[in-house]
Amino acid sequence: MKSALKYFAFIFGILVLGACEDKVELDFPEGETLLAVEGSISNEPGPYHISLTYTQAYFDAEIPPRATDATVFLSDDEGLQVLLEETSPGVYTYPDSGIVGRSYVLEIELPDGEQYRSNPELLREPVPILDIRWVIDEDGPSDFFDQEPDQIYGVLIDTFEPPGVGDNYRWRTFVNGVMKNDPFDITVTNDDFVDGSPVNDFDPSNELFFEGDTVTVVQERISRAALEFLQLVQSQTAFVGGPFDTPPAPIRGNVKNISDPNRNALGFFGAAGRDRATVVAGVE
Repeated sequence: MKSALKYFAFIFGILVLGACEDKVELDFPEGETLLAVEGSISNEPGPYHISLTYTQAYFDAEIPPRATDATVFLSDDEGLQVLLEETSPGVYTYPDSGIVGRSYVLEIELPDGEQYRSNPELLREPVPILDIRWVIDEDGPSDFFDQEPDQIYGVLIDTFEPPGVGDNYRWRTFVNGVMKNDPFDITVTNDDFVDGSPVNDFDPSNELFFEGDTVTVVQERISRAALEFLQLVQSQTAFVGGPFDTPPAPIRGNVKNISDPNRNALGFFGAAGRDRATVVAGVE
């Protein structure tokens, strides 16, 4: 009898679901089209690329349209002004390195006459990485992070935080020449608790690697504005998914619309003092 009731319930469920054929059209607002800016400059040799795109509808699977034929200048506080060449659609290139101690501004004019200008970004003195080394992780790979059994090498660095509160840092990790660039890979902090102190055995990636992997760590001294921007990016991309999350909102960067203050650009133009160090996992 119980089996018959279960069978009846199953058939009834299929009939009900089959009857629900009304097509629901969801009308999502398109939102305004905004300029998105991505790029930076540092003390390392160029070239440096500034990417300009336009935003598009949330559910649009196409590649964001490029902002082509713009006039883009990079200026500094010592009188330098360089017109950037558009080396590919929407990508504008500065061929040289930045100079430590100078503040840089990005200026953009789109073909329709809209003008944008970034806030000044100071290129700070890089903080050197004093040592980089691999270590064997005794706990082994974690299933939680989807690591493979042969990934047993961690990478640690030593550095020194200069005296004077107010420094901010970002670390980028490259594995065999490819930057780890997921939201969880954003590693930033300030010097509030380590000002003027040695920083030893620091793991900038919290990742494990295979034997023979070439791991490069880039240490960047960035602005407070860049730190806060990256923290917002990570909070709205990596740390989401719960029912009580704050709805994501456009993250405004440091590029202002001179023509219309209500249409500031998204993204960020930054300047960073960089140092880098490389190690091959498992190789003496």
